[in-house]
Parts: sequence; structure tokens; C-alpha cells
Amino acid sequence: MDAHTSSMTTVSPGTRHRTARQWLSRRWCEVWGHQVDNHRFRRERSSNGRQCPCGTAYLAENGSFTHVRHTLTCFFGHHTYTKVIERDGHREYACVQCGHPLVFHADHDPYGESAIFDKKVRYLCGVFGHRVHMVADRDGFREFACHCGHSFLKPEGDDQLHIKHPAICVASGHRIRFVARRAGYAEFVCRDCGHPFCFADAERR
Repeated sequence: MDAHTSSMTTVSPGTRHRTARQWLSRRWCEVWGHQVDNHRFRRERSSNGRQCPCGTAYLAENGSFTHVRHTLTCFFGHHTYTKVIERDGHREYACVQCGHPLVFHADHDPYGESAIFDKKVRYLCGVFGHRVHMVADRDGFREFACHCGHSFLKPEGDDQLHIKHPAICVASGHRIRFVARRAGYAEFVCRDCGHPFCFADAERR
């Protein structure tokens, strides 16, 4: 083997380390779902062609599904919410990190005067289910909200008043697709449980 061939086939330890790390990251995302972070989304130059830190393209707005993981710092700590919009007699908020929405009737909103606020997950609802009321029919779905603020998008005509989280979502995250864009966010919904997410548009220019 001549020197020219040797120089072409030599891979530095740093390159091997980065390649191995990316391979492991992609395998982790395949099992548990991709990472989402509204802080990162806002820093991007464009909302098109988004990529997970593992390098996989995701969150396309073409009807395809993306498997996303639970953000454990939000689930076991708390969500931090900021207002998205007021609509259909309700106020909608979104977590500044994971995009989890919160929907309260405008007449019964305990956070109506807050520009930003922290709120822990209500674990009782997560275990025993959410007692919900209808918010609106929109974008091909019927939207429901629990008194804890958790919202769901179910098929139009659905009239259930009690919604539980299926085991597949609890154990392995959500398989989501694009629904609509509003107020600086792209909304996605889980195909298995109807859990919506609001992912922030890019703010860099």
C-alpha cells in the first residue's frame, strides 16, 4: 500500500468517536423517539427541514409521522408555559421546552394574568384518566380539554368525556404528524392518543 492510499484510508480517533456517538444516538432515537426542544427550534434559521440532534430529518409537514420521546425534565420536574393564542372561548399555552399544550376555558383560567408560569404534571389524571369537555371542531378533529389543562384531538364526532393515555404512548413516546400552523407554532398530534404538541417557529433571520 503506497502513502497516497494510506492517507485516504486513515480515519482519525476523533472522527471514529463522532461516528460511533452519532450511530448510538440514532439507535437510541429509534427505540425511545427523537428529541424535541422549542428553545432549539427558536434559534434555528428556518422551520423547514428540521433535524433531530441525532442527524435524522423529522417533523415534516407532509403527513408523515415522527416518533418523539418524552421530555423527562418536564414530566418529573415541571413545564414552563407561555401563551400561544386565545380562541374558541379558551386560552392556549405551550411549554417553552417540549411543546406540551395547555388549554383552559377563558372564564376558568387560573393563569390568565401570567405571561409565563410553571406547572407540574397532574399525575392523578395521567393514571386515572382525564375528564374532558369539548373545546371545538377544527382541522378535521374534535378538540377536548381536561380541567387540568391537558388537551386532546380526537376524530370529529367523538363524544367521549373520559380520556386515558394508552400504554404505548406512556412507555415509548408519541408518533405525531402535522395538523396546522397558528400564532408562531406548528401543531402536531399523536396518532395513538390524540396528544397535541406546539413546536415554535424559527426566530433567527
